[in-house]
Amino acid sequence: MRFRTIIAAGSVALSLWGCAAGRSPEPERPVRYIQIRETVEPLVLYATVGDEVRWQNLRPEPVRIGLLGNEDWTSPGCGKGFSWLGLPREFVTIKPRDYVSLCLSRARTLRFNVWMDADDVRGQISPTATIRVMEKPNDSGGPG
Repeated sequence: MRFRTIIAAGSVALSLWGCAAGRSPEPERPVRYIQIRETVEPLVLYATVGDEVRWQNLRPEPVRIGLLGNEDWTSPGCGKGFSWLGLPREFVTIKPRDYVSLCLSRARTLRFNVWMDADDVRGQISPTATIRVMEKPNDSGGPG
């Protein structure tokens, strides 16, 4: 039993080391911020495919974000809080002084609301806010 534990631990360590050594660091993606205080700012955010959008809860109590629509919003492997067991979640609670984020995978318009009291769905809610996601500009100068 002890031998199996040592072998398993060694295999995990080698796998992690191999993954880290074989990859070049990923380029940093631009981060766009939505700040939640007594209001949500900005109410319209412009972003580009590949950007990360972070909702920052700057309030002393938890808030709830509700994404309107029922499609997959994220790029695999990026973002915090909007997936559970690999499935997208439309409603997310943000703890005080914490954030959740999405990485935007395609051009579209996303709409969302913020409930200022995470436990009261009939309570104070923000106006519907919008994220306009545009395609990345083509920097190569050629087609494609």
